[in-house]
Amino acid sequence: MSAAVTALAGYSVLDLTVERGWLCGRLLADLGAAVIKVEPPGGDPGRTKGLFADPVRPDIEENLSWWFQNRGKSSVVLDLDDPADRARLLGLVDDADIVIESFAPGWLDARGIGREALLARNPALVVTSISPFGGTGPYAAWSATDITVAATTGELWLTGDVDRPPLRVSSDQLFLHAGAEAAVHTLVALWHAQRTGSGQHVDVSAQLAGVKCLMNAQAFHVVEGYELFRSGPLTGSGKSSYRVINECSDGFVAALVAAGPIGGPMMRYMMDWADAEGVAHPLARDRDYGTLNFKDEPDELFAAVRDTFSALFARHTKSELYRAALEHLLLVAPLYTVADIRADEQLDFRQYFVDVDQGERGRVAWAGPWAHLSATPLTTTRRAPHVGEHDAELESRPPRARRATVPAPEDHNPAAGAPFDGLHVLDLSWVGVGPMTAGYLASYGATVIKIESSKRPDVLRLNPPFRDGMPGLNNSHFYGDFNAGKMSVGLDLTDPRGRDVAWRAIEWADVILESFTPKALAGWDMDYPHIRARNPSVVMLSTCMQGQTGPRRLYRGFGNLMAGLAGFYELTGWPDRTPIMIYGAYTDFISQRFAATALLAALDHRRRTGEGQYIDVAQLEASLQFLGPELLAYELDGRVATRAGNRHTDLVPHGVFPCLAEPERARCYPDGGSGAEGWVAISCADDEQWRSLVDLTGLPDEDRWATAAGRRADEEHIETLLASWTASRRGRDIAAQLQPRVACAPVLGVPELHTDPQILHRGYWIPTDHPVYGPVPYSGMQASLSRTPGTVPGPAPCLGEHTWYVLESILGIDSDTISALLVDEVAEITG
Repeated sequence: MSAAVTALAGYSVLDLTVERGWLCGRLLADLGAAVIKVEPPGGDPGRTKGLFADPVRPDIEENLSWWFQNRGKSSVVLDLDDPADRARLLGLVDDADIVIESFAPGWLDARGIGREALLARNPALVVTSISPFGGTGPYAAWSATDITVAATTGELWLTGDVDRPPLRVSSDQLFLHAGAEAAVHTLVALWHAQRTGSGQHVDVSAQLAGVKCLMNAQAFHVVEGYELFRSGPLTGSGKSSYRVINECSDGFVAALVAAGPIGGPMMRYMMDWADAEGVAHPLARDRDYGTLNFKDEPDELFAAVRDTFSALFARHTKSELYRAALEHLLLVAPLYTVADIRADEQLDFRQYFVDVDQGERGRVAWAGPWAHLSATPLTTTRRAPHVGEHDAELESRPPRARRATVPAPEDHNPAAGAPFDGLHVLDLSWVGVGPMTAGYLASYGATVIKIESSKRPDVLRLNPPFRDGMPGLNNSHFYGDFNAGKMSVGLDLTDPRGRDVAWRAIEWADVILESFTPKALAGWDMDYPHIRARNPSVVMLSTCMQGQTGPRRLYRGFGNLMAGLAGFYELTGWPDRTPIMIYGAYTDFISQRFAATALLAALDHRRRTGEGQYIDVAQLEASLQFLGPELLAYELDGRVATRAGNRHTDLVPHGVFPCLAEPERARCYPDGGSGAEGWVAISCADDEQWRSLVDLTGLPDEDRWATAAGRRADEEHIETLLASWTASRRGRDIAAQLQPRVACAPVLGVPELHTDPQILHRGYWIPTDHPVYGPVPYSGMQASLSRTPGTVPGPAPCLGEHTWYVLESILGIDSDTISALLVDEVAEITG
């Protein structure tokens, strides 16, 4: 049987990353690129950190993070301080399409092999750099770890209990976001290079990859005049709150409270169920949730809902509540552990876990495909390499001439236009993953048409922040931030005439994205088989919670429920308390990067072969890629990862400590600042940083604390000493004093992100002027491309703003027909 075709077959990637960039190359290897991992003598230093197959006798060949993030790669050993090995590297560069690196900014330049030297050697090369804060700016030289980068994103500020310090997820996440983000922009640059022969530099910031995860929090202070704060297991609506994380008889479940057409039926069922079991609070039981507006309700209603849900959930198991959610479309999800994930029937049905031959360890089940591509399936069963395993292949490699640059097509000027100029995208998706994935294409020049309807509006149009707190279909900054630069067509797809118009858009499109439940489009004969019959070269992406097949394919939910189902809430919180939620729909921001990576690879395959295909991205499956080592540890010996506050398996000290609030922070508090908080994250990345911390702060210099193991034994005492030192200082002053010798950063609230000098240097916030809610900042790009930078093309559209233009000028429908569609409310224009 011949091997399956892969999307990136034929491309060559040199992976020079240390552990904070491994994931990017792994994703490209999964898509079929030949990825050569360059390690220093003795192996990549990241092999010594994190989880091991045998935690008692750690072996660098059995590091679980290495296993998971480097599967499918080859390993060669090159000493980049050795001129002869640098020459060997440049020989590989001659034949490479992509180089990925994550050294400290300037490290490669000091050795004469920085991006300018690499691009001079191979002008068609894509050089991608992954760093904590980007390659330029006031923080570029800062030392950083996962927690200190998280401190500068706002996400840390928004996560945790109100009476304790802000919290991280008890598994390093920020550089995984950066690695996945790097894969997206690398493929954008590769597309441009293949069309024009012009390579470029891709500069990825882990800080900005984290800021993107803020969901709708980034502009509350601008649009509604207040900011959001962490609230532990609760979430808010107006000035009241309800409990998201609830105890049940054998663990915890997450539940959302919602009203109106989306949440009203669920709330009615939940209250009737609770009433039947005698635990419904009278105030919560006798309400019409279909028409209720929670924003206007008193806290007494929220308390009644909290009490009702708590009493009902306490009587049932996670399994019982999950089954009810599936049967009755409830916004409820169990909080899974890695053990629950491994036993999940949906993942089993979709054959998510794949066996990988680990040599002496035998065959081990890994978290497998993060996307299903119909024509170019992922490769996920080749293990990670041993140190220098493929050196002999490098030595026997025949010399190759430098790759010739590809001449630009006559119709494309590489000096003008964006990479995806001329690409047609039809966006049928809503809420998070689909719109953000289409947003990448819009940011790099594609024409994106979004079809939507006020009869069933995108949920984001119904959610804050709203200008002056006034809800309206065209007044939501939340929707705007996810849909900038698109054209909106108001169209009722439940009407056959609306679907006739949609078919014209389908035949126009190169790319189609949708995020309905799997049965919706099939019910209209608009699923992929029908679409392919009329547009065989289209690339279509479907994204939903748990995939297009399997017993739970119809599960309805959002990323703030999926984060519980994917195991992230179990890993967030204090060991002595219940789990807490990460702010926002966390898994949306993981999944959209995987979805975009799969889509761009499929587009590149289409460009080379003319072949379209179908992509199925399950949010659950993509998100579990961020817990790969924890799942492997459970597979090997039953270790169940759980929350550990802010402590780290390798680094000591490692935490968030109180400090004086910055003057601007006090202005964010309604009491004038008397309750203003200040926090600083400090993390010693190694023993040398500990010695620097002692030198710079005057902490006791105890011999027993010279090693991480010694500090671990006295961790609580060290934390107390450090908290006493930080308490009388401001966070930015502490960072100025300790950086770059010690990894630390002030914990920034959302308003501070808009004045942060590094974020401003990167030009992240893009000012726009929306026709309804006026001047606002939109989220910009997490990576900078040196030749073809992405941008926000303009404000998000009002619903149906471009209906007439698109139907007449793009789809070729005559004005009389358009008028009739508008009169009959099949088409609509608002705003």
